[in-house]
Amino acid sequence: MLNRYQAKKPELNFLLQSERAFAKLLGMKYACALNSGGIAISLGLEAMKRVLFPDDAFDKIRVYSNAFTFHAVPSACVVAGFAETLKLIEATEELVLDLDHLEECIKEDLASGRFANGKMILVLSYMRGRVPDMHRVLELCSRYEMQLLEDSAHGYGCSFDSRMCGSFGVVSTISSQANKLVNTGEGGMVFTNNDEMQAFFIFSAGSYEELWRKHEELAPPEDVCLKYKCTVANKSVRMTNLQAALMVPQINVMQERIDHHNAMYYYLAGRTSAKFEELCGEGSSKRMVFIPQAHELVGPVYDSLQMRIMKDDGTAAQEELPALGSFLKMMQGRKYSIAKFSDPANARNYKSWQYLKGEDITPEVLPKTARALVNVCDLRMLCHDTEREMEKLATDIAECFKSCFVK
Repeated sequence: MLNRYQAKKPELNFLLQSERAFAKLLGMKYACALNSGGIAISLGLEAMKRVLFPDDAFDKIRVYSNAFTFHAVPSACVVAGFAETLKLIEATEELVLDLDHLEECIKEDLASGRFANGKMILVLSYMRGRVPDMHRVLELCSRYEMQLLEDSAHGYGCSFDSRMCGSFGVVSTISSQANKLVNTGEGGMVFTNNDEMQAFFIFSAGSYEELWRKHEELAPPEDVCLKYKCTVANKSVRMTNLQAALMVPQINVMQERIDHHNAMYYYLAGRTSAKFEELCGEGSSKRMVFIPQAHELVGPVYDSLQMRIMKDDGTAAQEELPALGSFLKMMQGRKYSIAKFSDPANARNYKSWQYLKGEDITPEVLPKTARALVNVCDLRMLCHDTEREMEKLATDIAECFKSCFVK
């Protein structure tokens, strides 16, 4: 029963159960479980190329994506064949995709004549659950006939204007790798409402002969499956039924996890501010900012914490503060897995994506992103955190800050 096609009883087919549950959650017609979120993005792009741009060369299709995200996202674009046309888009201070920069790049591409309306894909990553103004994202997609793929690895459970992230795009993806809202160690899913794309996903993942029928209502119509059955390369990237068995019970408590994460986040934010005032002096809380969501219509999932350390006057520094390294080491000494995004070795820093063209990953090309990452500290939260643990974390943050920054 570890192979998805060998489950003998419906109650033991955990893959179908989890696919149905996630598709229902997002309001998408189809879901296909895979062995990683990265391959989900790659297959999503390959499906979009095959179905939406069948006669276009790869070098005629522009792909835009976040300059601030996990390196699996640009890697997936490269794996899917878009290394030469991938364009990184700046991040804002709230760590979301800069939509003004995106539109500037679109206009530049159109003016150059190299790319045309309707020959563009946006791979939008909700890195660390940061969601941009989706009304404007959809408006840009409509205006320039740009196709949307949502990387919701960090964004599922989030919403915008009461609509679930992962339901806006032609394709959307999630990850269930360790530290995600739903944790199966490794794993991911890809979602779509498009019959042909779902057929591509099923056969790319590893279906063959008549096994596609075992996807039941999550399989497209027979004529579509027969069209793809022998014309798609098998990449053997299915999720196992064992991983799905871990997933199903977590889906059932996902909303409770979200509520708990958010309650602990807000509790921590309040206690950290109070501890700063108590331990570091009146007015000192302005030096530690919990980075907010970029838009008031975002329904957040705070399963991680991003803090920006500010200058004495409460404004953002343009360069790394001298004491930041000492602060991080002191926090790490207290057993917190805290890191800075500005570290060139951090896989979320574009400087570490050296499989891309060197001229595309410099601070000169991405100055806004470089500034946005300065003095930002990142810490993952746990679904079983308690107020007592948050109280200790708030105290530790304030004590380490005082030791390193307050003279």
